Amino acid sequence: MAKDVKSAMLRAVVTIRTVLCLLASGTVLAQEPPPRAEPVDPALRADPGQDFYQHGRNLYEAAKQINDLDQRIAGFERAIDVFSRYLNQFPNHPNSEAALWYLGDSYYKSGRVDDAKRCYNNLLRNNPKGKYASAAAFMLAVDHFNNRQYALAAPLFERMAASAQTAPERQRALFHAGFSYELHGRTRDAMDYYRKVIDDADKPNAFLEKSQLYLGRLLSRAEKLDEALPLLDKVVMSRSTPDLRGPAAIEAGAIAAKQGNAELSDKYLKLVLNTAGFEEYRPDAQIAMMKTRFDRKQYSEVVQIFRQSAEKAQGEQEALRLMIAARSYMQMEKNVEALELFREVEKMMLPNNSFAFEANYLRLLCFYRIEGRHVPEQVDAFLQLYRKNRPRDPKIHTALLMKAETLMSDKKPDEAAKVYNEIEASLLSKENRKGYLFNRASCQLLSEDPQGAIRSLSEFIDNYPDDKRSASARLQRAGAYRDSGEPTKALADYDKLRGQETEPEFRALAMLESADICKQENKLEEMITRYRAFLEAFPRSTEARKAKANYWLAWGLVKTNKVKDAIAPAEAARKLDAKIYGKNAGTLLALANWTLQNPDAVCTEVDRAIEESNVASLPDQLISWAAMQAFSSNRFDQAARFYSLVSDAENPRATPKEVWRNYGKALLAAGKAEAALPAINNALELEENEGWKTDGLLDKANALLALNRLDEALKVAEECQVMRPQGRVNAGIRITKGDILMKKNSPSEAVNEYVAVVVFLADEDRLLKPEVLWKLEQALKKKGDNVDADKYRAERERKYPDWKPASA
Repeated sequence: MAKDVKSAMLRAVVTIRTVLCLLASGTVLAQEPPPRAEPVDPALRADPGQDFYQHGRNLYEAAKQINDLDQRIAGFERAIDVFSRYLNQFPNHPNSEAALWYLGDSYYKSGRVDDAKRCYNNLLRNNPKGKYASAAAFMLAVDHFNNRQYALAAPLFERMAASAQTAPERQRALFHAGFSYELHGRTRDAMDYYRKVIDDADKPNAFLEKSQLYLGRLLSRAEKLDEALPLLDKVVMSRSTPDLRGPAAIEAGAIAAKQGNAELSDKYLKLVLNTAGFEEYRPDAQIAMMKTRFDRKQYSEVVQIFRQSAEKAQGEQEALRLMIAARSYMQMEKNVEALELFREVEKMMLPNNSFAFEANYLRLLCFYRIEGRHVPEQVDAFLQLYRKNRPRDPKIHTALLMKAETLMSDKKPDEAAKVYNEIEASLLSKENRKGYLFNRASCQLLSEDPQGAIRSLSEFIDNYPDDKRSASARLQRAGAYRDSGEPTKALADYDKLRGQETEPEFRALAMLESADICKQENKLEEMITRYRAFLEAFPRSTEARKAKANYWLAWGLVKTNKVKDAIAPAEAARKLDAKIYGKNAGTLLALANWTLQNPDAVCTEVDRAIEESNVASLPDQLISWAAMQAFSSNRFDQAARFYSLVSDAENPRATPKEVWRNYGKALLAAGKAEAALPAINNALELEENEGWKTDGLLDKANALLALNRLDEALKVAEECQVMRPQGRVNAGIRITKGDILMKKNSPSEAVNEYVAVVVFLADEDRLLKPEVLWKLEQALKKKGDNVDADKYRAERERKYPDWKPASA
């Protein structure tokens, strides 16, 4: 019983493998035959290992000849047993490599695929250059390929190519490596391997034309048309089989059409249409020719090509062929002919197919164009098929529009209004939105149709000017004009409302809405006038309305370069409704004050923007300017805070070096030496100018000095001096170096640095000269040279009697 179950399972495995290997289309590969074997029954020799191995071979060859599946599996199992024992007893025998191959193949043919793969992997690992390596790699590759594991198959095909014993074997492996990479989506690698096949010098090359075709296709997809076309042309002009030449000619024709060479495109496609043996590809060629004409709007030529050939494609290709022809008929206003072709598509495709949906819709459109009496019933049938699964498809809503228009033509406005309520206007085409407009306000307003509402409301206003709802109707018509893109007519209605003795609410809305239209039309001066008029006429209006008017008034004043006048309304908008307009008003105030060069006001607005998380609305130039103003006013913390907004620590090169430089100086001046170092380093990394580089090294040395990292500071100072800094940087680095040496208890060396600065600096430098004189005095005292110390103290007190040291 157990044996029967096992045999049944093995039979199932083998059957599945057999089916897989017989599948067509090139996505399944058959097994590679092993290297040629030695004779099955050689003369007996005094070699137990050879005898043992030969016994296994005999069993293997015998099993291959058995037709009955169960008996054949049993035969391979006997071979497996012998080869396994042989390899255990004679692991180093000359035939051990061959035995491992035959063991794997016996496993494979008996349905034990995992055991077979283990043998093949052992072969590749232990004998990577052996004569069985290529076959083992191929078997593993085929297994992965047939299981759609293309990423695993490709490297094994590569190994097969590397260990191939013959040129055909190598070319085959290279091609399938490329094909595996293509199926895996690694197009570049696929192209490389196809090129290797093409460049292979050994002849004949059975995979040359196939590689040219596949590479040409990939290049075409990559829009490398000039490179693709010559490859495809070689295939077309070769002596290869139609299954290569046909697709190559079609692809080449499509490329030539893209390049605008209609004559060359026709040459390739007509070759397929007119050459014996290419019948299978004629529909594809015909479709390609039709599509090129359709794209060029040569609809009569599309129909002519369609009629020339009776060859039909299969499935969706045939649907595409019919659709191109039918759409061409429609463009030629031959709706009856188009309708019949659309019906053919519907019959051949399942209802849920996209071609069937498109054909059904276009057939409905043809019917609507021919005569519309039964359109509502036709639309209902169309909706029953497709509406559930495509509720927001524009074609569904256009079909509803056809029904509504037909009902209105049949004088059924109530039924039409119900249909209009089902339509989403945004899903209709521009032209169809025109048809969406009718002359009844009740119907048009329910269906959100501004043009239809305009017609209905205009009739109401013209016929009933004294009705108490006349002002409301005019206000609604103005809104409909605005929504339908007729701002001039909308403004005319709003202005009439402003001038009439109407209710204050209507007048207020008219002023605000008309100002909004001017804003949208970029009529900023007129917008400003209307918002000012509203604020003057309705001082007790709601805070929300006054905030809106003030904000957009300020916005318009800024846009028209009246920035000084914009400050008051912007502040009012922020005060009246900070939740809605606070941040935007703050942005306007920052921009206005920046334009007016009011540094304190700009800095205040930037800080407020930081607090309100609105700093992203401010331009970097404004923030940088504010930072510089804060720095110039010795507000170093504020300057550093601003510079942090316009710097990018994660991508330092995206930030101007000047920002990093000033950011570092601001942090350093604020006493934040640790924080200053990254900014200083970023500035140094980006700086190319030697003068600024020495300035940056001075900052870095001072930061390290402040952190008491004296050795590092001294090293940086000396690096700076080597660059021969000029001017105040030279003086500054010597002073810094002197300060470092003083902290390192080297006053004698510090004196040398300070003296050089004293000699260099002019007496007129009342900021730095007295400070360095004082530092020199301290260094001399520490050195024990009180005489010179007193001399420099006397000089300092004589020349700078009001100067006091910072520590005093």
